[in-house]
Amino acid sequence: MRKIPHQFILSLLFLFVLAPSVQVVGRTGTVVVDDEYDRYKKRGDDFFKEGKYFDARRQYQNCLEVPGFENDAYAKKRIEESTTGLELRQKVEESVRQGNSQAVVDLLYQLLNLNPDDALTKNQFADHYERQANLLFNKKEYRDARNNYLAAIQFANATKKETLLIQVRIIDEILRPKYPKRMGLKIGTGVVAVGAGAVALLLRSDYQTKLSALNRISESADPTGTGIIANPDTYRQYDDAYKAAEAAKNRNSLFKACLGVAAVATIAEVYWLVHKPKPRKTAWNWQPASESWGLAVRYSF
Repeated sequence: MRKIPHQFILSLLFLFVLAPSVQVVGRTGTVVVDDEYDRYKKRGDDFFKEGKYFDARRQYQNCLEVPGFENDAYAKKRIEESTTGLELRQKVEESVRQGNSQAVVDLLYQLLNLNPDDALTKNQFADHYERQANLLFNKKEYRDARNNYLAAIQFANATKKETLLIQVRIIDEILRPKYPKRMGLKIGTGVVAVGAGAVALLLRSDYQTKLSALNRISESADPTGTGIIANPDTYRQYDDAYKAAEAAKNRNSLFKACLGVAAVATIAEVYWLVHKPKPRKTAWNWQPASESWGLAVRYSF
């Protein structure tokens, strides 16, 4: 049996290593596998997913330069999509410079329709809505600003989402009514109303009691109404009762004052029960910084 020459074996191995592609034939047809093509294709797909259409297009063009893949349908389609993505992104930048917010949103949605995985477009969306929210916040249009922050959160990455959530919570705190603590004042008003009313009642009761005592003594000392009291002891009792009644009558101004204080305090108490106090603005204010990232704090006097 003759041995195969070593040179022949080495030649076969050399040709196998240098072969650019291997054809695998099956029932469904011929599938061409090439490491160089796959490498370019993977790079292109990665760039395309990130929204880096210029780099993606260059990799897909490299795919077409691999021998045997000059007319590759996948690479050609991706080149067209990458070109469309570049054109749309350029229009987005022009609309941003022109301040055309609606056009920016429409173009960004076209980019997402072209490539739902476009990370750069999602970041642009988040930046756009955050800029709009910051402008509205500085104008104190807090509800619209909050809506734009929420829209930005839908497209933001994890880090930026935390910052946006902080801004939403700040707006929620601003919009939440803050009522002054007047419980002590209400209690004080109630005490004044009750106290003044009680003093007025005591003064009135004291005057009525002493006036009744004077009338009783007067009727017993001078039943006929002559105006003459002959008995010295009876006259002394009458005189004491008269002076006491007169003193109680002189305190009538104090009675009226207490009655007025009680009335005013009662009206104030009823008013505070019916009407809630107006919200109080806090002195410390948090607001977005002028840049896209971060917050600023301000104190108003």
